[in-house]
Amino acid sequence: MKSFWKIVLLLIINIIVSVSATFAVLYYWENIRNADKPYTLITSNQAPAAPTVQPTLEIDFAIVEPSTEPAEIAQPTGQTDPAQAIPPVRDQLVKITQVIGTGDVNSETIRIVSNSDLVVNLENWLLEDADGNAFKFPNIQLLKQDFFIELYSRNGHNTPFELYWGKVDPVWQSGETVVLKDADGNIQSTYRVQ
Repeated sequence: MKSFWKIVLLLIINIIVSVSATFAVLYYWENIRNADKPYTLITSNQAPAAPTVQPTLEIDFAIVEPSTEPAEIAQPTGQTDPAQAIPPVRDQLVKITQVIGTGDVNSETIRIVSNSDLVVNLENWLLEDADGNAFKFPNIQLLKQDFFIELYSRNGHNTPFELYWGKVDPVWQSGETVVLKDADGNIQSTYRVQ
């Protein structure tokens, strides 16, 4: 009779723990992951509404390096001025924040983060470099601000949070500039690999 009550007590504790875990997962999913429903989908043809205040000029010093040479001195042949090589980007929907593991195809990863409060559809966007390497994004979306997706250079199976390029050799090198263009060819983000 004593063992019967032990079994009943263990079953009751198991039920309480299972119900608590289920409710915790449902709460997280409904209130944290999907907090901004209903979603509003924006495409590259639809820009977010402009703010009513006067915009201020922002300079991304990671893109434009200061020049110590006067403007009238010509650059040596074969070299371009960094300020002219890549136009500055404004009103980015997404941003390249990291390139990790350059030179190793198994760990090479690019992280792309949403800057928009609205859904951004990345279908037909291009990620490219000066060597002609280009990755065309499938139909995938970043649901809200600070959501990110990682693009791995190696083989793998695509998920909603990870994409795989299918390369056998590394793509990125130090000093190289990664450019992300939307479906209309507008530059959305640039990143100089460290």
